[in-house]
Amino acid sequence: MPSKWWKVLLIALSGFGLMPSCRESPLPRPKTYPRLSLPDTGRYDTLDCAICPVRFAYPAYAKLQYVPRDSCWFDLYFPDLDAYWHVTAHDLQSLHTTPTKALEIYRKLIYKHAIRATDIGERPVRGPKGKGFLYELYGDVPAHALLFFTDSVRYAVMIASYFKVAGAEDSLAPIIERLRYELERIYPTIQWRAVRWTPMRTCF
Repeated sequence: MPSKWWKVLLIALSGFGLMPSCRESPLPRPKTYPRLSLPDTGRYDTLDCAICPVRFAYPAYAKLQYVPRDSCWFDLYFPDLDAYWHVTAHDLQSLHTTPTKALEIYRKLIYKHAIRATDIGERPVRGPKGKGFLYELYGDVPAHALLFFTDSVRYAVMIASYFKVAGAEDSLAPIIERLRYELERIYPTIQWRAVRWTPMRTCF
């Protein structure tokens, strides 16, 4: 029986504009950035949610949005850039799957549904607590970078860097490059831990 988590991935990929829609109308264009001022780098907060099997540092200029009490999926919003990171993390053993199988499904979904991308780059990444792959999508697509990172035994986290709407790649290039830069700062900070359910606020 297929695991529940890959169905969530399908919904997420659809939301990022990677899946074909029922209508052929083009995606709307975002607002332009004639005088783009990127926020300063170097300051980070720590994501620490009881329901999540992962902890990591993220840019202090991002805002953590709603986290459900029973699963680890949420957005980090970058208001200065009008962009998002969608984060999903799982204890794969509880879903009766393995990191290898999870990566295989994740990769197939990206390549199958990224129909608007002109090219897809795939490269291995490593950190002290695991390894994974970074997928870089090119072209006028909403999602421009997707990360799969795992401890190779039990846990996995997936992060998709995206805009709400597709935009001209050239005009958004400074933002795309900044978010890819910040995404690569995550690898050394990732730590895994057992999920703790709590009826109280799950993140701090």
